[in-house]
This record gives sequence, structure tokens and C-alpha cells, in this order.
Amino acid sequence: MKNILLGVVFFLISMITFSQSFEGFALYNSQGSNTTYLIDENQNIAHTWNLSTECNYTVQLKDNGNLVRGTKNNNNQLDGAAEAGRVQEIDPSGNIVWDYIYSNSDHLSHHDLTLVGDNVLLTAWEVKTVAEINAAGYDNTDSDKWPTHFVELAPDGNGGASIVWEWHIWDHLCQDTDSSIPNYTSDMSANPELININMIQEMGGPGGGPDGGDWFHVNGVDYNEDLDQICFSSRFASEIYIIDHSTTTEEAASHMGGNSGMGGDILYRWGNPSNYGMSAAQTIPNAVHDVRWITADQTAVTYRFSTTAV
Repeated sequence: MKNILLGVVFFLISMITFSQSFEGFALYNSQGSNTTYLIDENQNIAHTWNLSTECNYTVQLKDNGNLVRGTKNNNNQLDGAAEAGRVQEIDPSGNIVWDYIYSNSDHLSHHDLTLVGDNVLLTAWEVKTVAEINAAGYDNTDSDKWPTHFVELAPDGNGGASIVWEWHIWDHLCQDTDSSIPNYTSDMSANPELININMIQEMGGPGGGPDGGDWFHVNGVDYNEDLDQICFSSRFASEIYIIDHSTTTEEAASHMGGNSGMGGDILYRWGNPSNYGMSAAQTIPNAVHDVRWITADQTAVTYRFSTTAV
């Protein structure tokens, strides 16, 4: 596990808006609204994007001035909290540079996205059936579950995009209930780089709530270019995580490779030690929302995350 100096700042926000700041300017779009605003430090509107679709959760601004925006797809077959299914890059005049739909009966993008250079990393669900979940060692469930994965999109130059990198939490699960299954460990505390499939026990059918398929509920993601690492937050686990982005997709599905030598395993986790068999106190309260890298100096990296109710 990587040893990284942490400084933590909690903050509360009174309304559901999702923003990004740029040296005195802030970018935001109220959830469900069709309009994105860029405002200065005096709250004067510097630029407005009036769009035909509603923002699902987050917006980002690229160095070239283009807006990247998660939006709700009209024909989603899955549904849940902050569902999206679609992402667009839009120039300052409101023209769509590229448009990509990530939505079908097996997967759906949701909640947050982040920029990876000129690419866009989406947070998404993928459906695993009751049979698959039970075969992976989940203890006592009769419903499908929707584990988290990330997909990185690169614009294809033709108005669309293509997937160039993936990471799936499904590839990094462990359990201590059935020794006949390959992902078994007898000591959870000896494997903090893996996610205990049973650490969040919620029943119920598919959906975005705590009793539904989205039982892990990742709600924030951010990329660190200097480290080539990704951090993300889980509401129901009350934890933040760091993974290696320098891997290939094949290495990201394994336990070896990349700058870390650990493939797609968890490099660092913080907030709820009981999730990996430790007795220390839970540090992050329930409903953690969002995590961001903030470069403090050449030796320290600070994480920011908020506690809201989405």
C-alpha cells in the first residue's frame, strides 16, 4: 500500500450543484438543469451554455475552453441515483464536438467524471446476476448487484469516442466465506488491496438506493496527472480509494503491472478500517461525497471530499 501524506478538509454544501474552479472562476450546473454557468469570484456570469439535455451530476472545463458534461440519456434501461448514460464535449458556442452514449441493459454511466488529459473517465455500473454474485462469494443475496467500473473515452475525431482503458472493481474482490472459491482469504486484514465483497450487506432488487443493485455507490472520481493515479469515493463503504492508471486494461484487471507493480489493486484506502478487517475507528462518516486531488507542494497531496446526501 502506498504511503501518502494526507490532509483532509470536510465541507458541506447547501444545494445540489457540482462545480470546478479556475483561478477565480467557477463552473457549475445544478443537477437536472439544462444550463451550465461559468462565473467569476464576484458571481458575475462569464459564460453560459444553454443546452437541450439535463446535467446528471458533473461538468468539467478543458484547457481549450470546451465543456465536458455528463447528461441523462433518454432511453436508459437501468436507472439509479445521478444516472447519466451519456457524455458530451461542447465548444463555447454550444456546438457538440463529440457525443457518446454509455447505456444498455448491462451498464450505465452515473455520477462523476474526470478529465485524463484530453480523454474523459466515466464512473459506471455493470450488472452482475445473482448467480455471478453468489459464485463470487457474496453472502446471502437474491438480487442482481451493480459493481462499479471506470471507462476512459478518447475522442475519435468523427464526432464520437472510443474506450481506451477500463478498470473494474469486480476484478479486485475477495471474500472469507467460502474457501472453495479462488478469491478466498482467511485473513481480510492481510489483503487491504482487495475489496471484501461482503463488507456492505444490503438486500433488495436493482436500483440506485442502499437496498438496490448499487450497493457500493461510487460518487466521486478524480485523476492525478503527476502520479498517473485515480482516486474515488464510495458512499456506502465510507471510504476513499486510490488506484494505478499507468496500467494497460489487461494489467488493470490483474494484480501486477503498472508503475505500482500492483496492477489494478487498491494502492491506498482510507476512512473505514472495518472494511478490511481492522479494528481502528471509522474516520469518514456516512454519505461521503466526492474526492479531489489538491497539490499542496512537491511532497504532499491533499484529498478533499464532502458529505452530502445524493
